[in-house]
Amino acid sequence: MRSSSTKQVAENNRGLNGRFFTLRSRLYNALALGLRNDEGGRRWCCTDVETQRHVVRSIDAFLDCISSDTSQHPLVKESLADIIPALGTTLIQKNEAVMKLASKVFVRMISVVPSTILESLVLDVVHPVSSSLSSCHESVVISCATALNLILSSLSSKKEKEVWKILEETETIDNLIHHIRSSGSKPAEFFLETISLLSKILWRFPSSRFCVWNNTPLMEVVASLMHEPILSVKASVLQLYSTIALCSNGAEKILNSGNSNSLLQMMVECMNGSNPNYLQLAGFTLAECFSVSEKGRLKMVESYCEPLVKAIVNGLSLHSHSGKLTKEQMSLIKVSCCVSKIICWPGKHHMYFWKLGIESVLVKLLLDDLHIKKLSQFFLSSEDFSTMARDCLSANFLLVIKPHVWDILGGLAAHCAEDFNANMLQNEFYLNILITCACLGFVDSLRSTRQSCRNAVHEPVSRAVLLMIYSPSKYISSMAKSILSGMLKPNAKEDIKYLLNTLNASSSSLSSGVNIVSDNLQVINLISLACYSGLPQYRRYVIKNQGIKILLSFIQKLSSSNHVHGEGLNNNTSKSLHYCDHNMKMCCYGCEEDWEGEESFLVFGLLGLAELVHHVGSVKGNNVDWFELTESEMISEVEKICINSCASGSRCYGAYLLSYFGVYGFPSKLGNRIGNVLSGDEDEHKHTNLRLILANQEHVNVHGVIVSVGCPSLLPSEGKTIGRKEIRLSSHVNHQALLKLLEYVYSGHLKAEDEVVKRLKTLAKHCNLQPLLQLLCRNRPKWRTRAPTFDLTPALGPNGSHFSDIVLEAKGDTYEGWMCETCSVSHPHLHAHKAILCASCEHMRALLCSGMQESHSESIKVDLGWEALVRLVNWFYSGKLRPKPKYGCLWHNLNEKEKLDEVIPYVELYCLSDSWLLEELHKECSRVIGSCLDSVKMAIKIIQIGADCFQWDLVELAAKFIAPSYHHLRNSGELLQLDEQLVDIVRVASVRLTQRVHHL
Repeated sequence: MRSSSTKQVAENNRGLNGRFFTLRSRLYNALALGLRNDEGGRRWCCTDVETQRHVVRSIDAFLDCISSDTSQHPLVKESLADIIPALGTTLIQKNEAVMKLASKVFVRMISVVPSTILESLVLDVVHPVSSSLSSCHESVVISCATALNLILSSLSSKKEKEVWKILEETETIDNLIHHIRSSGSKPAEFFLETISLLSKILWRFPSSRFCVWNNTPLMEVVASLMHEPILSVKASVLQLYSTIALCSNGAEKILNSGNSNSLLQMMVECMNGSNPNYLQLAGFTLAECFSVSEKGRLKMVESYCEPLVKAIVNGLSLHSHSGKLTKEQMSLIKVSCCVSKIICWPGKHHMYFWKLGIESVLVKLLLDDLHIKKLSQFFLSSEDFSTMARDCLSANFLLVIKPHVWDILGGLAAHCAEDFNANMLQNEFYLNILITCACLGFVDSLRSTRQSCRNAVHEPVSRAVLLMIYSPSKYISSMAKSILSGMLKPNAKEDIKYLLNTLNASSSSLSSGVNIVSDNLQVINLISLACYSGLPQYRRYVIKNQGIKILLSFIQKLSSSNHVHGEGLNNNTSKSLHYCDHNMKMCCYGCEEDWEGEESFLVFGLLGLAELVHHVGSVKGNNVDWFELTESEMISEVEKICINSCASGSRCYGAYLLSYFGVYGFPSKLGNRIGNVLSGDEDEHKHTNLRLILANQEHVNVHGVIVSVGCPSLLPSEGKTIGRKEIRLSSHVNHQALLKLLEYVYSGHLKAEDEVVKRLKTLAKHCNLQPLLQLLCRNRPKWRTRAPTFDLTPALGPNGSHFSDIVLEAKGDTYEGWMCETCSVSHPHLHAHKAILCASCEHMRALLCSGMQESHSESIKVDLGWEALVRLVNWFYSGKLRPKPKYGCLWHNLNEKEKLDEVIPYVELYCLSDSWLLEELHKECSRVIGSCLDSVKMAIKIIQIGADCFQWDLVELAAKFIAPSYHHLRNSGELLQLDEQLVDIVRVASVRLTQRVHHL
């Protein structure tokens, strides 16, 4: 029996030598010197410096015998559970000599022991180490920062919340900020470790970012470090800026700062291929963060376009300059791919990519050298070329990079100039390889969807082919169409029938309330159908099989299904974030107008439908069998999409489709209201203040303020317009064309026959109305361009003040920091325009056109505070409720009173919009208030205000928010400030909530 037990012990201790047991014995002898008994059992507690030093050295010696083989042994795990409390307690005793020694041992322990072993003890490590960052000793701070850096690098998501709580309690960020700000003569290592740790915390914990980017003295110190010659310091500075830029507000702060150009210059220089990989990676990572926002992309491209593109191409080419890729090199290629996605947006940068031979770079990312060499042996017309390309494409080469290659190729094709041709390429054969491989990928994608294989990798290649087929460049478009048509020929009819049947089934699903917008297969099907619609030899078959009816029905049901068009107030991610390759925790990024995401269903559907309508023949006035709706019904349906969608892609292709029915422009609710002013009754016409006189003496009376915003080219320069009541136009201006142009200016869209369109093109070109001109010419929308919005708010600025004929005054005599740019009146007011107010609001129309006192007054007092009045007028002039409340970290860092101050203007507007019968504004205010409710105190205050104003829906809204806490609030007495009727409303809301929960 004893022999068996001895064997078991020997087996358990395999891998442990005598030295291990000797050092462990010495360790426990040392630990015993500080063990004390208390109520919770035995714990380590010692204040004797020599004993502490002895224990720390014993721990250090014991760590010498831990290896990768022995680290998993139960005795090691058991020992660590005793070591960490002793080491932590020693560290926080604040003795300089012992702290230096203990902090270094912590670093060593974290480096030696696998993170999986330390995971259960990580909180016991983080607390003493983060607490010691308050030390004034450089070496202690450096070691503690290094230790925390190592911990956060491998921290599991399960422990993040608890670790963040400790970091807050120990004021880790404040201590790091203090060290960085006061680090004047400190060594470079001090900068590196403290800034690196701060970056790691910001990367892990989004809520930590505000206190960093909002600390102006700190940001000034960080900016000064950009000029440090040490490369590792530059890299750490770029890393810190990158983690700050993960927050939209932080990125905005950086880009608006006075040193943003210096930062961008340093960033681009560090991205250069002559620098070490770690420095390039730091530069590319910051560029990737900036590329998420439109402002960041524009600033990079406008300031450093050519060197930026050169750095990106060099980064993408890294694999061709070396053999086997290191992990760091692979990371650099990935982040280069992500930054290169700036190609997907309009700009001047595309031509530089072509100049630098991007087609060659992409081929080498797609295929290895051996397969490229094989393909080069075939002639472009060879029947075996596609077969060989398929074999090459299936090779296991940089698979994670392929989706990026397709996105880049699609972006290049979408933004080519019309005159782009083979002479602008460094290697035409490589472009042919790319297009062939993309078309093969498209065919595979289509086959996979028919087999219901859900593979997200297929969407980028399908989208790339779509963008090539519809490329502005006839050279790329014709090549893509020719190659794809040949590949699709054997199964084209079966494919088309499958796609139309699937789309029909999707329409039925939408009718049943099923949400299909998250279905990747449906996106690929829509792209595939749009591609078939763009191929002349297959388009007719699509039309003959009821393609137009099916597509139109799908679009109708999709646009009315509420699965798209959503516009959240406090979205923390951007729709364009799928372009970023890393698992970065972005925050505070609102919903950027985009062409993809959920809106891609409408974009691809409208694109395909427009192509079919374009080629079906003359649509107007004919009862063509291909259409299920009448012309007016179809116009109405597409106009609804333009009006209801908040995304540019849907609106652009909706407007493009409308142009085939003689409607040109971008319909909107506000445009429809303002458009009535032009064709309205006598009340509207009496507010006109300008007469446009043609050469034949015909004239049109207009509102100067609307024309000055919508078409300033019709008017003389600003100074010459003031005081004038008549403006004579050129003899080239046709009366009918002018009326149609004014229809567009007043409403954002117009309806015209082909004969008038010819004259209107000339006038639109002369007036520099490019969006209108593009639609009149029926030019396909450029990918990812921003759709124009109908917005008259520029008229509220200095340029529109001389057309002002009414002043709106806010209640209250003063407003901090307020000053009028137009007049010297001190109380808060706005210079507005009767024509716009009357068109936007029946209440205003009644006041200003009734003949009563207000209609003759030069000013009107509105029962709103200044902030609410600004939002009301912006609603009248833009149809949007702005400025919006603060969101993200800006909102979360407001106190209770500041949050309430943000919401009160919307509460005021909610009440006023009810009495003024502004239904849409009323709903929008309700949505804003609901999204901002985040505390009981705010909800109770809103309940009180709502009751005082007899706004019971508002009371119900706030009552539902606090319903889950009703019993607690009642018992704590917090509801005593409400009268019995209001408390009862909260009680009823609580009962209903409980019933719903039980029902579920």
